[in-house]
Amino acid sequence: MTCRTAFIVVWFWLANSNLYVVVLAKPTDPPVATGKTLTNPLAKPSMTPQIPDGKLTQAPSKPTWSIAIHGGAGGDIDRWTAVQKQNRIHGLKAALQRGKDLLEKSMPAVDVVQAVVQILEDDPNFNAGRGAVLNSVGDVSLDASIMDGSDLSCGAVANVMTVRNPIQLARAVRDKTPHVFLCGEPADVFAKEIGLPQEPQEYFKTPEQIESWKAWQQKQAARNSTTTKSDHDTGKDRLFYLGTVGCVVRDQQGNLAAATSTGGLLGKRYGRVGDSPVIGAGTYAKNATCAISCTGVGELYIRNHIASAVSSRMEYLNESLEKATGFAIHKTLPEDSGGLIAVDRDGNIELQYNTPMMARGQARSDGLFQVGLKEWAD
Repeated sequence: MTCRTAFIVVWFWLANSNLYVVVLAKPTDPPVATGKTLTNPLAKPSMTPQIPDGKLTQAPSKPTWSIAIHGGAGGDIDRWTAVQKQNRIHGLKAALQRGKDLLEKSMPAVDVVQAVVQILEDDPNFNAGRGAVLNSVGDVSLDASIMDGSDLSCGAVANVMTVRNPIQLARAVRDKTPHVFLCGEPADVFAKEIGLPQEPQEYFKTPEQIESWKAWQQKQAARNSTTTKSDHDTGKDRLFYLGTVGCVVRDQQGNLAAATSTGGLLGKRYGRVGDSPVIGAGTYAKNATCAISCTGVGELYIRNHIASAVSSRMEYLNESLEKATGFAIHKTLPEDSGGLIAVDRDGNIELQYNTPMMARGQARSDGLFQVGLKEWAD
Protein backbone atom coordinates (compact mmCIF):
# COMPACT_ATOMS: atom_id res chain seq x y z
CA MET A 1 0.00 0.00 0.00
CA THR A 2 1.31 3.42 -0.87
CA CYS A 3 1.56 6.22 1.64
CA ARG A 4 -1.24 8.02 -0.16
CA THR A 5 -3.64 5.02 0.20
CA ALA A 6 -2.74 4.58 3.87
CA PHE A 7 -3.36 8.25 4.54
CA ILE A 8 -6.87 8.06 3.07
CA VAL A 9 -7.81 4.98 5.08
CA VAL A 10 -6.55 6.47 8.35
CA TRP A 11 -8.32 9.73 7.64
CA PHE A 12 -11.76 8.17 7.20
CA TRP A 13 -11.32 5.97 10.25
CA LEU A 14 -10.30 8.94 12.33
CA ALA A 15 -13.13 11.05 11.01
CA ASN A 16 -15.71 8.37 11.86
CA SER A 17 -14.24 7.99 15.34
CA ASN A 18 -14.31 11.75 15.97
CA LEU A 19 -10.63 11.70 16.92
CA TYR A 20 -7.97 14.22 15.98
CA VAL A 21 -4.55 12.67 15.40
CA VAL A 22 -1.49 13.94 13.57
CA VAL A 23 -0.12 11.18 11.36
CA LEU A 24 3.46 11.29 10.20
CA ALA A 25 4.28 8.94 7.38
CA LYS A 26 7.30 8.37 5.23
CA PRO A 27 6.41 7.79 1.59
CA THR A 28 7.27 4.35 0.34
CA ASP A 29 6.51 5.09 -3.27
CA PRO A 30 7.29 8.15 -5.35
CA PRO A 31 4.29 10.36 -6.14
CA VAL A 32 2.48 9.57 -9.33
CA ALA A 33 2.19 12.42 -11.84
CA THR A 34 -1.52 12.77 -12.53
CA GLY A 35 -1.71 16.38 -13.71
CA LYS A 36 -3.77 17.25 -10.61
CA THR A 37 -2.77 18.89 -7.35
CA LEU A 38 -3.06 16.56 -4.36
CA THR A 39 -4.61 18.31 -1.36
CA ASN A 40 -4.49 17.43 2.30
CA PRO A 41 -8.06 17.09 3.59
CA LEU A 42 -6.90 18.20 7.05
CA ALA A 43 -5.41 21.44 5.77
CA LYS A 44 -7.25 24.77 6.04
CA PRO A 45 -8.33 26.35 2.75
CA SER A 46 -5.75 28.74 1.36
CA MET A 47 -6.57 32.45 1.76
CA THR A 48 -4.41 33.32 -1.23
CA PRO A 49 -6.54 34.19 -4.28
CA GLN A 50 -6.09 31.89 -7.25
CA ILE A 51 -4.70 33.81 -10.24
CA PRO A 52 -5.58 32.22 -13.59
CA ASP A 53 -2.84 31.62 -16.13
CA GLY A 54 -0.23 32.96 -13.74
CA LYS A 55 -1.25 36.58 -14.48
CA LEU A 56 -1.84 39.25 -11.84
CA THR A 57 -5.29 40.85 -11.99
CA GLN A 58 -6.38 44.09 -10.36
CA ALA A 59 -9.86 45.32 -9.51
CA PRO A 60 -10.84 48.63 -11.13
CA SER A 61 -9.66 51.44 -8.90
CA LYS A 62 -12.14 53.88 -7.40
CA PRO A 63 -11.72 57.59 -8.10
CA THR A 64 -9.79 59.31 -5.33
CA TRP A 65 -12.19 62.27 -5.54
CA SER A 66 -15.43 63.18 -7.30
CA ILE A 67 -17.47 66.37 -7.64
CA ALA A 68 -20.79 67.36 -9.20
CA ILE A 69 -22.39 70.80 -9.46
CA HIS A 70 -25.68 72.24 -10.65
CA GLY A 71 -26.88 75.68 -11.61
CA GLY A 72 -30.59 74.94 -11.57
CA ALA A 73 -33.14 72.81 -13.39
CA GLY A 74 -36.08 73.77 -15.55
CA GLY A 75 -36.89 76.52 -17.97
CA ASP A 76 -37.14 76.60 -21.73
CA ILE A 77 -33.57 76.77 -23.01
CA ASP A 78 -34.85 77.78 -26.45
CA ARG A 79 -35.87 81.12 -24.94
CA TRP A 80 -32.29 81.86 -23.90
CA THR A 81 -30.01 83.87 -26.13
CA ALA A 82 -26.66 82.47 -27.22
CA VAL A 83 -24.98 84.86 -24.79
CA GLN A 84 -27.11 83.66 -21.87
CA LYS A 85 -26.24 80.06 -22.65
CA GLN A 86 -22.55 80.78 -22.97
CA ASN A 87 -22.49 82.78 -19.75
CA ARG A 88 -23.96 79.87 -17.84
CA ILE A 89 -21.54 77.39 -19.42
CA HIS A 90 -18.63 79.68 -18.52
CA GLY A 91 -19.88 79.98 -14.95
CA LEU A 92 -20.24 76.23 -14.57
CA LYS A 93 -16.72 75.63 -15.88
CA ALA A 94 -15.23 78.20 -13.51
CA ALA A 95 -16.96 76.70 -10.48
CA LEU A 96 -16.13 73.11 -11.45
CA GLN A 97 -12.49 74.01 -12.10
CA ARG A 98 -12.27 75.62 -8.66
CA GLY A 99 -13.60 72.47 -7.06
CA LYS A 100 -11.21 70.29 -9.04
CA ASP A 101 -8.22 72.41 -8.03
CA LEU A 102 -9.13 72.27 -4.34
CA LEU A 103 -9.74 68.51 -4.37
CA GLU A 104 -6.38 67.88 -6.03
CA LYS A 105 -4.83 69.76 -3.08
CA SER A 106 -6.61 67.39 -0.65
CA MET A 107 -9.01 70.07 0.58
CA PRO A 108 -11.77 68.63 2.84
CA ALA A 109 -15.11 68.04 1.15
CA VAL A 110 -17.03 70.51 3.31
CA ASP A 111 -14.59 73.30 2.42
CA VAL A 112 -14.80 72.48 -1.27
CA VAL A 113 -18.60 72.58 -1.50
CA GLN A 114 -18.66 75.92 0.27
CA ALA A 115 -16.02 77.43 -2.03
CA VAL A 116 -17.74 76.19 -5.19
CA VAL A 117 -21.20 77.37 -4.19
CA GLN A 118 -19.78 80.75 -3.23
CA ILE A 119 -18.46 81.17 -6.78
CA LEU A 120 -21.92 80.41 -8.17
CA GLU A 121 -23.52 82.84 -5.71
CA ASP A 122 -21.23 85.60 -7.00
CA ASP A 123 -22.09 84.82 -10.63
CA PRO A 124 -25.12 86.92 -11.70
CA ASN A 125 -26.16 84.28 -14.23
CA PHE A 126 -27.48 81.92 -11.55
CA ASN A 127 -30.43 82.11 -9.16
CA ALA A 128 -28.42 82.41 -5.94
CA GLY A 129 -26.77 85.37 -4.26
CA ARG A 130 -26.28 88.08 -6.87
CA GLY A 131 -28.67 87.39 -9.74
CA ALA A 132 -31.34 85.68 -7.65
CA VAL A 133 -35.02 85.99 -8.51
CA LEU A 134 -37.28 88.57 -6.89
CA ASN A 135 -40.11 87.68 -4.54
CA SER A 136 -43.70 88.95 -4.55
CA VAL A 137 -42.75 92.38 -3.18
CA GLY A 138 -39.78 92.84 -5.50
CA ASP A 139 -37.03 91.95 -3.02
CA VAL A 140 -34.34 89.28 -3.06
CA SER A 141 -34.47 86.83 -0.14
CA LEU A 142 -31.95 84.03 -0.01
CA ASP A 143 -31.69 80.49 1.40
CA ALA A 144 -28.69 78.16 1.79
CA SER A 145 -27.49 75.08 3.63
CA ILE A 146 -24.37 72.96 4.02
CA MET A 147 -23.79 69.47 5.47
CA ASP A 148 -20.71 67.41 6.34
CA GLY A 149 -21.24 63.70 5.80
CA SER A 150 -18.44 62.68 8.14
CA ASP A 151 -20.33 63.71 11.29
CA LEU A 152 -23.74 64.92 10.02
CA SER A 153 -22.98 68.46 11.18
CA CYS A 154 -24.88 71.09 9.22
CA GLY A 155 -25.99 74.69 9.05
CA ALA A 156 -28.74 76.55 7.22
CA VAL A 157 -30.22 80.02 6.73
CA ALA A 158 -33.44 81.23 5.13
CA ASN A 159 -34.86 84.57 4.02
CA VAL A 160 -31.60 86.47 4.50
CA MET A 161 -31.43 89.74 2.60
CA THR A 162 -28.13 91.49 3.26
CA VAL A 163 -25.34 88.92 3.62
CA ARG A 164 -23.39 88.70 0.35
CA ASN A 165 -22.86 84.95 0.45
CA PRO A 166 -25.58 82.96 2.22
CA ILE A 167 -23.49 79.78 2.05
CA GLN A 168 -20.86 81.47 4.21
CA LEU A 169 -23.52 82.26 6.78
CA ALA A 170 -24.87 78.71 6.70
CA ARG A 171 -21.33 77.46 7.36
CA ALA A 172 -21.01 79.92 10.25
CA VAL A 173 -24.25 78.61 11.79
CA ARG A 174 -22.67 75.15 11.69
CA ASP A 175 -19.28 76.21 13.03
CA LYS A 176 -20.03 79.07 15.42
CA THR A 177 -23.39 78.21 17.00
CA PRO A 178 -24.98 75.15 18.62
CA HIS A 179 -27.86 75.48 16.15
CA VAL A 180 -28.71 74.25 12.67
CA PHE A 181 -31.11 76.86 11.26
CA LEU A 182 -31.40 80.66 11.46
CA CYS A 183 -34.04 82.67 9.60
CA GLY A 184 -34.70 86.20 8.42
CA GLU A 185 -33.41 89.40 9.95
CA PRO A 186 -31.89 87.70 13.03
CA ALA A 187 -29.74 85.62 10.69
CA ASP A 188 -28.55 88.79 8.92
CA VAL A 189 -27.77 90.33 12.31
CA PHE A 190 -25.67 87.30 13.19
CA ALA A 191 -23.83 87.69 9.88
CA LYS A 192 -22.98 91.28 10.76
CA GLU A 193 -21.86 90.29 14.25
CA ILE A 194 -19.28 87.84 12.90
CA GLY A 195 -18.10 90.21 10.18
CA LEU A 196 -19.45 88.58 7.01
CA PRO A 197 -19.65 90.95 3.99
CA GLN A 198 -22.99 92.76 3.60
CA GLU A 199 -24.62 94.22 0.50
CA PRO A 200 -27.66 96.40 -0.26
CA GLN A 201 -30.60 94.89 -2.14
CA GLU A 202 -29.48 96.63 -5.33
CA TYR A 203 -26.37 94.47 -5.41
CA PHE A 204 -28.42 91.29 -5.78
CA LYS A 205 -30.88 92.54 -8.41
CA THR A 206 -29.82 92.14 -12.05
CA PRO A 207 -31.55 93.63 -15.12
CA GLU A 208 -32.48 90.15 -16.29
CA GLN A 209 -34.22 89.26 -13.04
CA ILE A 210 -35.93 92.65 -12.80
CA GLU A 211 -37.39 92.10 -16.27
CA SER A 212 -38.59 88.63 -15.27
CA TRP A 213 -40.25 90.05 -12.16
CA LYS A 214 -42.03 92.73 -14.20
CA ALA A 215 -43.34 90.05 -16.54
CA TRP A 216 -44.57 88.12 -13.52
CA GLN A 217 -46.29 91.28 -12.22
CA GLN A 218 -48.10 91.75 -15.53
CA LYS A 219 -49.27 88.17 -15.43
CA GLN A 220 -50.56 88.60 -11.90
CA ALA A 221 -52.36 91.83 -12.83
CA ALA A 222 -54.10 90.09 -15.73
CA ARG A 223 -55.15 87.32 -13.40
CA ASN A 224 -56.15 89.84 -10.70
CA SER A 225 -54.71 87.67 -7.96
CA THR A 226 -51.61 87.12 -5.86
CA THR A 227 -49.26 84.15 -5.99
CA THR A 228 -51.26 80.94 -6.09
CA LYS A 229 -50.57 77.24 -6.02
CA SER A 230 -50.81 77.00 -9.80
CA ASP A 231 -47.95 79.46 -10.27
CA HIS A 232 -45.44 76.73 -9.57
CA ASP A 233 -47.26 73.42 -9.97
CA THR A 234 -47.37 73.40 -13.78
CA GLY A 235 -44.52 74.00 -16.16
CA LYS A 236 -46.38 76.49 -18.33
CA ASP A 237 -47.05 78.73 -15.32
CA ARG A 238 -43.49 78.67 -14.05
CA LEU A 239 -41.68 81.74 -15.26
CA PHE A 240 -38.49 80.95 -17.05
CA TYR A 241 -36.21 79.17 -14.60
CA LEU A 242 -36.39 77.14 -11.41
CA GLY A 243 -32.82 78.02 -10.47
CA THR A 244 -30.74 77.14 -7.39
CA VAL A 245 -27.06 76.17 -7.27
CA GLY A 246 -25.40 73.28 -5.50
CA CYS A 247 -22.32 71.11 -5.12
CA VAL A 248 -21.63 67.59 -3.83
CA VAL A 249 -18.18 66.14 -3.21
CA ARG A 250 -16.28 63.03 -2.22
CA ASP A 251 -12.79 64.08 -1.15
CA GLN A 252 -9.50 62.15 -1.09
CA GLN A 253 -10.15 61.04 2.49
CA GLY A 254 -13.47 59.50 1.47
CA ASN A 255 -15.61 62.14 3.20
CA LEU A 256 -18.80 63.45 1.60
CA ALA A 257 -20.36 66.92 1.75
CA ALA A 258 -23.19 68.87 0.11
CA ALA A 259 -24.16 72.53 -0.19
CA THR A 260 -27.12 74.30 -1.80
CA SER A 261 -28.02 77.98 -2.26
CA THR A 262 -30.95 79.71 -3.93
CA GLY A 263 -33.12 82.77 -4.40
CA GLY A 264 -36.14 80.46 -4.58
CA LEU A 265 -39.04 80.80 -6.99
CA LEU A 266 -39.80 83.95 -8.94
CA GLY A 267 -42.73 85.81 -7.36
CA LYS A 268 -42.72 83.60 -4.25
CA ARG A 269 -44.79 84.94 -1.39
CA TYR A 270 -42.80 87.17 0.93
CA GLY A 271 -41.48 84.96 3.74
CA ARG A 272 -41.65 81.70 1.80
CA VAL A 273 -38.93 79.10 2.48
CA GLY A 274 -38.15 76.34 -0.01
CA ASP A 275 -36.25 73.08 0.21
CA SER A 276 -32.71 74.39 -0.30
CA PRO A 277 -32.08 75.27 3.37
CA VAL A 278 -34.02 72.27 4.70
CA ILE A 279 -31.64 69.49 5.66
CA GLY A 280 -33.04 66.24 4.31
CA ALA A 281 -35.20 67.92 1.67
CA GLY A 282 -32.83 69.92 -0.53
CA THR A 283 -29.45 69.02 1.01
CA TYR A 284 -28.06 65.90 2.68
CA ALA A 285 -24.73 64.14 3.19
CA LYS A 286 -23.78 60.96 5.00
CA ASN A 287 -20.47 59.17 4.53
CA ALA A 288 -22.11 55.74 4.64
CA THR A 289 -24.30 56.51 1.62
CA CYS A 290 -24.21 59.71 -0.43
CA ALA A 291 -24.26 63.48 -0.72
CA ILE A 292 -27.24 65.19 -2.41
CA SER A 293 -28.11 68.71 -3.60
CA CYS A 294 -31.52 69.36 -5.14
CA THR A 295 -33.04 71.94 -7.44
CA GLY A 296 -36.68 72.42 -8.38
CA VAL A 297 -40.06 73.21 -6.86
CA GLY A 298 -39.12 73.21 -3.20
CA GLU A 299 -42.54 72.39 -1.81
CA LEU A 300 -42.46 69.04 -3.61
CA TYR A 301 -38.98 68.26 -2.31
CA ILE A 302 -40.00 69.10 1.25
CA ARG A 303 -43.15 66.98 1.14
CA ASN A 304 -41.18 63.99 -0.10
CA HIS A 305 -37.94 64.67 1.86
CA ILE A 306 -36.13 63.89 -1.40
CA ALA A 307 -32.48 64.27 -0.36
CA SER A 308 -32.62 62.06 2.73
CA ALA A 309 -34.95 59.61 0.99
CA VAL A 310 -32.21 58.83 -1.53
CA SER A 311 -29.79 58.12 1.33
CA SER A 312 -32.35 55.97 3.15
CA ARG A 313 -33.06 53.85 0.08
CA MET A 314 -29.35 53.19 -0.27
CA GLU A 315 -28.92 52.39 3.41
CA TYR A 316 -32.02 50.30 4.10
CA LEU A 317 -32.91 48.88 0.67
CA ASN A 318 -29.30 48.46 -0.43
CA GLU A 319 -30.03 50.32 -3.66
CA SER A 320 -27.33 51.78 -5.86
CA LEU A 321 -26.99 55.54 -6.19
CA GLU A 322 -28.37 55.34 -9.72
CA LYS A 323 -31.47 53.43 -8.67
CA ALA A 324 -32.18 55.53 -5.57
CA THR A 325 -31.85 58.86 -7.36
CA GLY A 326 -33.84 57.61 -10.33
CA PHE A 327 -36.69 56.57 -8.04
CA ALA A 328 -36.74 60.00 -6.40
CA ILE A 329 -36.76 62.03 -9.60
CA HIS A 330 -38.75 59.84 -11.97
CA LYS A 331 -41.17 58.00 -9.66
CA THR A 332 -41.63 60.13 -6.55
CA LEU A 333 -41.73 63.60 -8.12
CA PRO A 334 -44.08 64.68 -10.92
CA GLU A 335 -42.70 65.42 -14.35
CA ASP A 336 -41.08 68.83 -14.88
CA SER A 337 -40.49 69.53 -11.20
CA GLY A 338 -36.69 69.52 -10.90
CA GLY A 339 -33.55 67.48 -10.49
CA LEU A 340 -30.65 66.62 -8.21
CA ILE A 341 -26.93 65.87 -8.19
CA ALA A 342 -25.38 63.12 -6.10
CA VAL A 343 -22.12 61.38 -5.30
CA ASP A 344 -21.79 58.19 -3.25
CA ARG A 345 -19.09 56.87 -0.93
CA ASP A 346 -17.36 55.11 -3.85
CA GLY A 347 -17.18 58.28 -5.92
CA ASN A 348 -20.00 57.40 -8.33
CA ILE A 349 -21.86 60.44 -9.69
CA GLU A 350 -25.51 60.82 -10.66
CA LEU A 351 -27.17 63.88 -12.26
CA GLN A 352 -30.90 63.20 -12.55
CA TYR A 353 -33.65 65.57 -13.66
CA ASN A 354 -37.17 65.42 -15.11
CA THR A 355 -37.16 68.95 -16.61
CA PRO A 356 -36.17 69.91 -20.15
CA MET A 357 -32.67 70.80 -18.92
CA MET A 358 -30.44 71.16 -15.89
CA ALA A 359 -27.30 73.28 -15.76
CA ARG A 360 -24.76 70.82 -14.43
CA GLY A 361 -21.17 69.66 -14.32
CA GLN A 362 -19.10 66.73 -13.09
CA ALA A 363 -15.43 65.89 -12.60
CA ARG A 364 -13.37 63.02 -11.18
CA SER A 365 -9.77 62.24 -10.42
CA ASP A 366 -9.69 59.91 -13.45
CA GLY A 367 -9.84 62.90 -15.82
CA LEU A 368 -13.58 63.36 -16.31
CA PHE A 369 -14.51 67.05 -16.64
CA GLN A 370 -17.69 68.20 -18.37
CA VAL A 371 -20.48 70.75 -18.06
CA GLY A 372 -23.74 71.17 -19.90
CA LEU A 373 -27.24 72.61 -20.03
CA LYS A 374 -29.46 70.35 -22.11
CA GLU A 375 -26.60 68.53 -23.79
CA TRP A 376 -23.02 68.30 -22.62
CA ALA A 377 -20.94 71.21 -23.90
CA ASP A 378 -17.90 70.62 -26.09
